[in-house]
Amino acid sequence: MPRETLLSDHIDFSRITVLVVDDEAFMRDLIVRVLREVGVVNVETARDGAKALATVTRPNTAIDIILCDLEMPKMNGLEFVRQLRSSHLAPNPKVPVLIVTGHSEEGNVREAVQLGINGFLVKPISRQALESRIKKALSSQAIDPSKLD
Repeated sequence: MPRETLLSDHIDFSRITVLVVDDEAFMRDLIVRVLREVGVVNVETARDGAKALATVTRPNTAIDIILCDLEMPKMNGLEFVRQLRSSHLAPNPKVPVLIVTGHSEEGNVREAVQLGINGFLVKPISRQALESRIKKALSSQAIDPSKLD
């Protein structure tokens, strides 16, 4: 989706592609259902960071935003974002990332922000929070780490 379209006040959710990364099938399904409620049609899913990295580096795959759990086996959310941001294979290594977590541990927050995430969603996720965080992430830069101090 052209960045100019994303920067307008109104985001056409039917035109964006979202990657949902969570090791729990129930949570992936729940997030997908809420995304559908706000109008998202194109959703990819992955059960861990390794599968998510394979998805974003797959040829002809255009992901507009990633919703990623923090705690997962094989490759957790922090390691996924670290590898994504330094990837030479991903068409857009700076794709907006929202971390979805049940934890708000300060160390994890700081590390995620240092890696260049665009925001957090705390479980359980509401439709309003999901919609507003996606809009904000698609229309702004990554969180500035200096704002945490």
